[in-house]
Amino acid sequence: MWLIDGHNLIGQLQDLSLDDPHDEAKITMAIKRYCMRANCKATVIFDNGLPGGFSKELSNSSVSVYFAPPRTKADHILMQRAKEMHRLPNFVLVTSDRQIVRLAYAYGIETMPSEEFALLLGFRPVELPPEAPDKPRMVKIIYEKDPNPNVTPQEIAFWLPIFKHRLQQARAAKAAAEQAEREKIRAARLARKQAAEEERLRKKKRL
Repeated sequence: MWLIDGHNLIGQLQDLSLDDPHDEAKITMAIKRYCMRANCKATVIFDNGLPGGFSKELSNSSVSVYFAPPRTKADHILMQRAKEMHRLPNFVLVTSDRQIVRLAYAYGIETMPSEEFALLLGFRPVELPPEAPDKPRMVKIIYEKDPNPNVTPQEIAFWLPIFKHRLQQARAAKAAAEQAEREKIRAARLARKQAAEEERLRKKKRL
């Protein structure tokens, strides 16, 4: 199952341009052909839809196409969809947008660069990432610490949901570990009680 950042993908191609008035239709047709060959499904999100939403004209049974409505960024819709869909079997998010990739990594969502996906479609990417792997992978970003950070409200808004998500995961893991420990203690107590009862019965038989 693919979730595709449509205009980001088009922007990484030598064979198609964002200035082409039919770029969305052309890339969607290529994705449909690929999904038919590979027997898979895809969802494509584009910017700047009028009025926006699901496109019956471009979609079919294998490929669902959505346009972000006016004053709504496709990035927000893309990440919302990714968080809803990423537990589906073989789910991969296709984008080369660094901000989306960072956020996807924080949620454990597997990603593939648009340049690599372009090759699957038969397009020539503008620039292929070095040593592209044979299979999709989750991209890991390592950051250097700033000794004098200047955090903007936009950065806080970006990272706060990530930290909240990680905190929820940590609390859930801690609660699961505590529950397992309680179960272990109860099992040990029950085993001791059963052993004591068996010993009592043995003594009673000997009398």
